[in-house]
Amino acid sequence: MTQTKIKLDDVWTGSHVSAVLKAASVVLVVDATNALATLSPQPGRQSVVVTRKSMLSSQMIKTIQPDAVVGPLISEDWDIVDLGLELEALGYRGDLFVVTKPLPRAELVIREVGAVCRGLTVHLLEKG
Repeated sequence: MTQTKIKLDDVWTGSHVSAVLKAASVVLVVDATNALATLSPQPGRQSVVVTRKSMLSSQMIKTIQPDAVVGPLISEDWDIVDLGLELEALGYRGDLFVVTKPLPRAELVIREVGAVCRGLTVHLLEKG
């Protein structure tokens, strides 16, 4: 599993996570509209689909075929582990970008999500 940590400000500098996110043809943003500023959709090159976790389905994953998923560390009703488990159950395997405020032990989030969701490559996008 690849483990990466960056600050949102670094997305503009060409860091590894920025390259991974920019290379994604389809990005699925789940309840993380605050991450939209980090994306630069380009018609014909990159599409961004925004949804709520409650709207996720296996048909949506099959139809959209996201190369990357972006979600918050914690929402009002669920956390990133819940999202990761649901994505895997729906058939998604790939990059999961976690939007969070700076954390003192950010690597623990990557390890926890990665240990539970082995089909996902976890990246942190620290905002703050």
